Amino acid sequence: MNNIDGDNFEHIRNYQQGDESAFSKLFKKYYPFVYNTLLTKGLIQLDAEDATAEIFIKLADSLLDYHFDKPFEHYLRRVVRNKLFDNYRGKHREWYSLIIENLASSDTSGFEATEIEEIINLCLQQILSLTNRAIIVSWLEGYTRKQIAELLKLPIGTVHSNLERGKEVFKQCIKGKL
Repeated sequence: MNNIDGDNFEHIRNYQQGDESAFSKLFKKYYPFVYNTLLTKGLIQLDAEDATAEIFIKLADSLLDYHFDKPFEHYLRRVVRNKLFDNYRGKHREWYSLIIENLASSDTSGFEATEIEEIINLCLQQILSLTNRAIIVSWLEGYTRKQIAELLKLPIGTVHSNLERGKEVFKQCIKGKL
């Protein structure tokens, strides 16, 4: 166990024994890490602030049952990752509903929400190119085109054309299934 783990574990033990100031020390130490991680993963400032607060509220409860089998930083990274996944899932639902709303010519009244989601997932799978699929998934997760280009190490023009082509294939698939 290194010194960082020892300090963190001491703060957690003290917090578990009722010392609220021990949690404050962890909060002050890790707030910048959590907040900056959320920003770099594409959350806007206001969403990152809210998500950071939610993470620390969740930590306040979960640390009462914390097991000291892994370094705290690993645990915290997993909590942050899970929060990001929750955020991305929320964005997907918003995006799904936008696609459906934009297909005014299609009647979706006969479909359950789960059926619509299955159709959307099927249409995403029909985008054959791995590059297209990666771009579409990245786009669904809220990355800018520049971020996608950097992430995939592609020219921004390639990202743009693949994204537009992928969106068109996706829309046509949705129209054909609904």
